[in-house]
Amino acid sequence: IRRWKIKDGQQQGPTMQAGSRIYSIVVSRDGQWIVSGDLGKVLVWNGATHQKVFQFPGHGGYAWAAAKFSPDGNLFATSSYDSGFRVYNAHDGAILFDSGPGVSINASLLHNQLAWSSDGQQLFIAGLRKIICLDVSKSLSSEWSIHQTHSRMCIASNGRFIACAAGLSVSLWDCVSHSQIGSIITYSAEIKCVAPSPSRKYLACG
Repeated sequence: IRRWKIKDGQQQGPTMQAGSRIYSIVVSRDGQWIVSGDLGKVLVWNGATHQKVFQFPGHGGYAWAAAKFSPDGNLFATSSYDSGFRVYNAHDGAILFDSGPGVSINASLLHNQLAWSSDGQQLFIAGLRKIICLDVSKSLSSEWSIHQTHSRMCIASNGRFIACAAGLSVSLWDCVSHSQIGSIITYSAEIKCVAPSPSRKYLACG
């Protein structure tokens, strides 16, 4: 893993030696932590020194599909190709929640499956034709059906609503009430990524 300065394209700090194949990488908002996931393990790096801080076993599944920090950087979540999702304490690597392999995650290396609420108290996971909502403080999960399609889903959130793309369509969902906002938006090509603007006025799809 290498970190580059955008202005001049120069590498910053030493190269971080991770596994043979990295499936996901995410940086906390304050730049303090870097998390990488590969086959069978999760690595937490110091964002300033690039030193490895923690290493602990992954889900035990085939591959990591996604990792996502909570807005305050205190927690991060991971999802696996075939072994559910987990929530970790970013400071000591403790597992705070483990769904186990019984939860079907709509995993794909090309799609994002994780999104946090603005207060970091809810984690949203794209399942198979559904969205799973985890109340982090209570370790309780609920779910609601969405997009009656076999296409892989991707989700993103700006804290106010969740944008969910599946196949040729995009729908918006309220983070609190979990109710649909407006009607489904349809495109002429498959959508593989989606991003709502912080201002809540725009939605980018690709």
